[in-house]
Amino acid sequence: MTQSQFDQLVEQICSVKVTDAETPLVDLGVDSLHTVALVMAVEERYGVEIDPEVLADPKLTTSALLWHSVQEKLSGDLPADSAR
Repeated sequence: MTQSQFDQLVEQICSVKVTDAETPLVDLGVDSLHTVALVMAVEERYGVEIDPEVLADPKLTTSALLWHSVQEKLSGDLPADSAR
């Protein structure tokens, strides 16, 4: 999957138009209910768990950040402390 395809998922789940993956989702009109639905859809589709820290500041949460988080989970990149 590409960033563009991930943006389409965001658009479908959140009923918004992603014109720039770096735009905070809250600025696109994504509210907390949409965020929960999006996280659930991403976790179900990709079989990964989204770290709540990623969503800690709604003004910093973007489609690009979420996609990057998913990619890290899928590639198995874990912090060194988690490997113990």
